[in-house]
Amino acid sequence: MRGNSNGKIEGDSIEYEKRLQELKNALREKEAEALNLRAKRDELNNEVKILSLRIREKREVLAEYRARISEIIEEKNRLIEEIRKLKEQKNKISEKLSELRSLLREKREKMKNLRALIGRRLPSEEDLAEKLEKLEWEYQTRSMPLEEEKIYVERIEKLGRTLANVRKYNKLREEVAKIKEEIASLIAMRKEIIDKMNEYSNKYLSLKDELTKLKSMRDQLKTEIENLVEQRDKIRNEANGYHQKFIETNNEIRKLQEEIERIAILLKASQLSRIIEERRKSLYSKAKEVYEKYKRGERLTFEEFKLLVEFNMIKP
Repeated sequence: MRGNSNGKIEGDSIEYEKRLQELKNALREKEAEALNLRAKRDELNNEVKILSLRIREKREVLAEYRARISEIIEEKNRLIEEIRKLKEQKNKISEKLSELRSLLREKREKMKNLRALIGRRLPSEEDLAEKLEKLEWEYQTRSMPLEEEKIYVERIEKLGRTLANVRKYNKLREEVAKIKEEIASLIAMRKEIIDKMNEYSNKYLSLKDELTKLKSMRDQLKTEIENLVEQRDKIRNEANGYHQKFIETNNEIRKLQEEIERIAILLKASQLSRIIEERRKSLYSKAKEVYEKYKRGERLTFEEFKLLVEFNMIKP
C-alpha cells in the first residue's frame, strides 16, 4: 500500500515538473512575444508622434495662409471701394468738364459775335469811356445846329454801343479765362484721380495674383494635412491593435505565472510528501527493528517506545 502511495507521489512530482517546464517555456515565449508587441507598438506610436508634429507644424502654416488670405480679401475689398469712390469723383469731374467746355464754347461764340461787331482792332475800354464822356459833355454844353446835334447823337449812340460791346467782350474774356483755369484745375485733379485709380488697380491685380497663389498653396497644404492625418490615424489604429494584443499577451503571461505558481506549490507539496513518505518509510523500518527488540523483552528507550506507538505496533 505504502509502495503504491510512494509511486503515486513520485509520478505526480514528475508530472508537475514536466508541466512546470512546459509552462515556463510557454511563459518565455509569451514574454518574448510581449516584448516584440510592445516594441512594435512603441515604434508605431513614435511614428504617430512624428506625424502629429508635422501635422501641427503644417496647420500653423495653414493658419498663417488663412490669416494672410483674409487680410488680402479685406484689402481687396477696401481697394475696390476706394476705386469706386475715385471713379465717382472722376465721373463728376468729367461731367463738370463737359459742362464747362460747353459753357466755354458758348462764351467764345458770344465773344466771336461781339468781336464781329467791335471790329478787328479791340479798342481800350477806358479810351472809349473817355471819348464817350467827352462827346456827351460837348453835346450837353455846346450850342449846335440840329444837323450837327443829330450827328453827335448818332456818334454817342454808336460809341455807347461799342463801349457796351467792349465791356461785354472783356467780361466774357475774364469769364473764359476763369473757365479755362477751372478746366485746367479739374483736368489736373482728374489726372491725379486716374493715377490713383491706376495705382489702386495695380495693387488690386498684385493682391489678386498673390491671393490665387496663396489659395493654391493653402489647398495643397490642406491635402497634405489630410493625407498625413489619414496616415497617422492608420498607424495609430495599427499601434492600438498591437497594444491590445500586448494587453492580451500580458493577461496570458499573468495567467501562466499564476499557473506556474500553482504548479510550483503542488510540486513543492509533492516533493515534501515524498520526503515525508521516505522519512516515514525509514522510521517504519526502524520501528520493525525496535519491535523485534520489544518481542525479545529488551528494554526500550522512550523514543523507541513512541515509535512503536506511532506505528500502532503496541498500545500505550
